[in-house]
Amino acid sequence: MRIWLWFLTCAAVASAVAAAAHPEGFGVFWVAVQAACFGAAVAGLRRHRPDPAAVYWLLVAGVGTSTVTTAVMTAAPALSPEAEAGYLLCYPLTGVALWLLARRLRPWSSTRLLDAAIALIGMAQPAWAFVLYPLLSRAGLDQASTAGITGLAVCDLLVVSMLLRVAFAVRPGVASGLLIASTAAMLLTDACYVVMYVWGRGGAVVSSVTSVGWLTWSFLLAAACLHPGIRDVGGSARTTDESATPIGGFIALAVLGPAVLIADIALHRGAGSWSHALVPAALTAVLMVLMVLRLGRALRERTSLQRELAFRAQHDVLTGLANREEFRTRLQAGIAAGAGIGLLIVDLDGFKDVNDTLGHPAGDELLLQATARLRALAGPGDLLARLGGDEFAVVSPDLAGLDDLAARCVADLACPYLVDGRELRLTASVGVYSGSPASTGEALQNADLALYAAKDAGRNRAERYDPKLRAAHLAHAALADQLRAAVDGTVAGTGGFAVHYQPVVDIHTGRVAAVEALLRFTTPDGTAVSPARFVPVAEETGLIGRLGAWVLERACTDARAWHATHGISVTVNVSGRQLRAPSFADDVLATLKRTGLPGAALVLEITETVLVTATVEETEAVSRRLARLRAHGIRIAIDDFGTGYSSLAYLRTLPIDVLKIDRAFVSCVADRQEKALFRAVVELARSLYLQPVAEGVETDEQAAALRELDCGYAQGFLFARPMPAPALQTLLTTQLTPAP
Repeated sequence: MRIWLWFLTCAAVASAVAAAAHPEGFGVFWVAVQAACFGAAVAGLRRHRPDPAAVYWLLVAGVGTSTVTTAVMTAAPALSPEAEAGYLLCYPLTGVALWLLARRLRPWSSTRLLDAAIALIGMAQPAWAFVLYPLLSRAGLDQASTAGITGLAVCDLLVVSMLLRVAFAVRPGVASGLLIASTAAMLLTDACYVVMYVWGRGGAVVSSVTSVGWLTWSFLLAAACLHPGIRDVGGSARTTDESATPIGGFIALAVLGPAVLIADIALHRGAGSWSHALVPAALTAVLMVLMVLRLGRALRERTSLQRELAFRAQHDVLTGLANREEFRTRLQAGIAAGAGIGLLIVDLDGFKDVNDTLGHPAGDELLLQATARLRALAGPGDLLARLGGDEFAVVSPDLAGLDDLAARCVADLACPYLVDGRELRLTASVGVYSGSPASTGEALQNADLALYAAKDAGRNRAERYDPKLRAAHLAHAALADQLRAAVDGTVAGTGGFAVHYQPVVDIHTGRVAAVEALLRFTTPDGTAVSPARFVPVAEETGLIGRLGAWVLERACTDARAWHATHGISVTVNVSGRQLRAPSFADDVLATLKRTGLPGAALVLEITETVLVTATVEETEAVSRRLARLRAHGIRIAIDDFGTGYSSLAYLRTLPIDVLKIDRAFVSCVADRQEKALFRAVVELARSLYLQPVAEGVETDEQAAALRELDCGYAQGFLFARPMPAPALQTLLTTQLTPAP
């Protein structure tokens, strides 16, 4: 059981014993119990160190003051009348503490001051009717007692108003509940004491109520200080606004006082006691004025809230621009007007990297700066909207100046941004569309197509919509659907994919040393689609992973017999998606085991562009997977060497065995200057213990130059075109000399 709960249980039992033993509220045991509560509260504050500390030390000081006062009255009964005034110090200590806590939880405002005044005056009316007026009219009561009781009642009212402020502001919890309950116990104790004293119910009953109530106040406050949640009370405000204040409760307070007063006059004092109502009447008049002011403020708050909600429903919270819904509404209105619309879709290139590296706060700041630049560019009649993320839209009636506006957007958004002391550089791609579309959907789709064209063209530019873009988009979508159906059919054995093989030959002997597996695709109507066209679509749609696994399985199955008979190996291209998969190495090794192909007969070919687009962490993970495969005899080849800007770095860091030299080098190898460059590449490969392979050999002149340079291996149309597996089998057995 938790410490605070242990203490609460033990203190409650001890308090009950103390109250039973000393109902008059004095005695050594009574003092010992309250002193234990004071000590426990101090220990809890020193352990948990809640903030603001002054609040809790003032509350505990109230318990300490009560303990000292009780001890003095117990030790020196003759000083009781004078010492009893020490109890009154508990109220300003508690009241100031609650005021500080309420101000910390929810700063004071004119609205909250009105609320506090209404609550205070509302409670003052029954206090006057049942406490103060009977006390003042009671015969034989000395002035000191009257002043003490009156002061006690006023202090209670002030503390109650502060307690209500805290109760409405603090977030519910065990510690906050104990804190509020402790003060409430003190107030209820005093209320009972005052009422019974005024109405002649003093003596032992009053003393018993006082002893039980004040001990309850002490041990509840100590338990709150011992609870770990006390650390969060000062910062755990409810997430409510001023408009959520319960007006109905204030109205009830406003009606309760006069109602109680009228009932009291009618039942106990008769119709002739109209003078008794002068003070309540004045309080009621003030209360009505405050209620009118508060209701007027509530109406203004509600109107302001409705305006804010309406604004939020139509605008983006971060930038204040029109949101997607408002944008579509305004765009549709412009289309319905029939005058034609101009639309820009603006997308920030590289924004995701800012969020990933610097965090979302930096990304938000960058969006605000970009918004400010777009506001400065937009004309007085333009609608500027944020569609989501880093995508903006501009609707402009100035069709003639639309291209100029797009160019200025590209130029201004490319200027450096200063975020958290860092200079960031981003670019923007803009899609431009103007015309009289049939719907908002058509306008947005046309502008989006232009935006995609701008990104495909290299970004940092604006592209205008052209009907050819829609035709290309439809063709792209149709190809994607055909690829999905073909992938599913290929798995079932009825698809449009096939694997062809292109020989890699010894440049000196012409014999086949290896073959490269190449994927081919034919549409249902028999049209062959170039890999340059369907492979990017397969990458984009996520189909490339399944295709790559199928090609590897097919190639390893076909190559098992060729390797056993002719000693040749098979090269299989691997996509970036496959390389980045954590299970890639396991999948390759499992394929070799199923097909029975030795690891030494497999070469995995990766393109340099895949590595250029990978992060440092991804490249390191890829390197580890490739090294594991090399440990099983599998060789790694870099394709299209020389087309990237960081080839040498990858040659140094990745586990590579074969260097496939791009056809751009081979096509000019007969030229003297190009031959020198090609020789340097071959010598570089050999110095790194790599096997060079020339790609795209198409002429006898190129082949002669490669023999002169002792390149070693080559592939291209001069030797053989890609062919199905049966044709390759025939070529191996009838036309070429087998490798030893």
